[in-house]
Amino acid sequence: MIDRKKTGCGILTFNRPHLLLKLYESLPHNILDVVYVVNDGERYDAFSSIPEHAMHHNPENIGVGKSKNKALQYLLDQGCEHVFLIEDDIFIKDESAFEAYVDASRRSGVQHLNFSQHGRMNKASDGTPKPIASVVYDGVATIMLYRHCVGAFSYYSRSSLLASGLMDVDFHNALEHVDHTLDIIKHSMHPPFWYFADIVDSGKYIGDEEWSPEQSTISSDERHQRQVTQAIQTFTAKHGCAPSELPIASSSEVRESLLRIKELYGTRPETGTMESEPLLELMM
Repeated sequence: MIDRKKTGCGILTFNRPHLLLKLYESLPHNILDVVYVVNDGERYDAFSSIPEHAMHHNPENIGVGKSKNKALQYLLDQGCEHVFLIEDDIFIKDESAFEAYVDASRRSGVQHLNFSQHGRMNKASDGTPKPIASVVYDGVATIMLYRHCVGAFSYYSRSSLLASGLMDVDFHNALEHVDHTLDIIKHSMHPPFWYFADIVDSGKYIGDEEWSPEQSTISSDERHQRQVTQAIQTFTAKHGCAPSELPIASSSEVRESLLRIKELYGTRPETGTMESEPLLELMM
């Protein structure tokens, strides 16, 4: 059973009704307290199977960043303590996915996790996951760390959203999640940049639609490269460098960060004593 604290799921969709319905129908509605869909594209007859109160239609296309904020704010307003944000080319394979993310956050103290296996960036050439490290707590492998930040399925604690705020709306259809995760990192709620946290074996819980530039309604848009360039410029103006120029933390810095996060936010055993320090196992 998932944590008794209120759990909400926001969904972002844009002109892919068949994928939205596949995702919506794969959700464990008996586990989730709130489900809220933000449609940033056209209206389709297929949407009639989703309750009207659970769906918001933007009057015009406003972009991913602003649409995500609508979902996040709604879930916060509903009092959700555990917040999931999902894009429409994801589906749920195992309904315990939500419990697995909440449990990994509770055990490690990490307040924000991203599904790493969307697309190809965190995979080897044969399609298998390519983590750079695993983190073990009291003998239990709890989170995996990956080089790239992917934002198609994300978990946030309420605390992380209240500390970091919502997405920066200057990012329209690119880098909004990278910038937002960096803000959470700066609040000591996530390991350093380039060490992006996910649960163990996340691909067993979450499905990723086979991706190609032609299948992505954002990446196939002729404006997308221009939007990426603009997003990099926005990121650079805000943080002083492009995302690719951010330094990679040393293993000792990562260990210190994980320990600090555990001390601040992780659960303690019933005895009230500290658990053993998290063990970082590098795979590079």
